[in-house]
Formats: sequence, structure tokens, C-alpha cells
Amino acid sequence: MGTDSESVLTLGKGYLCHGHLKVRMSENLLNPATEKSLRHSELSEGRRSLLQIRVDILRVVMQGYGKPTQIMYKANLSWNVLQSQLRAFLEADLLRVEEYGSRRRYQITQKGADMVRSYQRVVDEILD
Repeated sequence: MGTDSESVLTLGKGYLCHGHLKVRMSENLLNPATEKSLRHSELSEGRRSLLQIRVDILRVVMQGYGKPTQIMYKANLSWNVLQSQLRAFLEADLLRVEEYGSRRRYQITQKGADMVRSYQRVVDEILD
């Protein structure tokens, strides 16, 4: 990798440790031809923080998955947690909802997309 062995240590299949931070290497990081990205939920062990859950939801919607069940599965959430977060996002103008019949589809707003990009810039700065 071109770094000294003290700063980056391979911990086995797919994991790197940088200082006290354990990072799971995703396919995107291992394949330079694909977009370099890190999901923030890959930065820690154990349960996700509320911030990580919220960013996961916004990223899923940003990728084009707008139906509530799609969001729930892609973001790995329970239905109740998802519903409470979607309400909060609508109130904060991070998402908007399109209703058609009895169905709903969520779309990310410019404010929501800006928040995800800002979060990713912070993560990139910390890890570089």
C-alpha cells in the first residue's frame, strides 16, 4: 500500500486498522476503477449511531431507492425506526414524499444531498 506498517495494519480478510480505527474494506476501495467511497457504518464495530443510521437512509434514497420497504431493507432498519426517521427528514426538508394512490415514494432534496456530500467530505478528511 505504500504506507509504513505502523500506521496501517491488515487485520485479516477485508479489514485494515489505522491507529485506533478499524475499517472494513469495501469492493469499491479494493477496485480502483470504481468510485472510491466509504460507508460510515463501515468505520466502527457494533451498533450504528443515530447519525450513521440517518446518513444510511439518505444515501439509499440518493441511490434511487424511494419506496419505504426498499429503504428499510437497503439501510438495514426496522420498520418503526425507518418511519420515525422519514418523518424527521420530511420535517427537516431533507426528503420529500410523492404520494400516488395509497403508496409513497421518497426523494432526496438538495438540502439532503448536500448533507450527505458534506458528511462524506468529513469522513474522507479523517481517513486520508
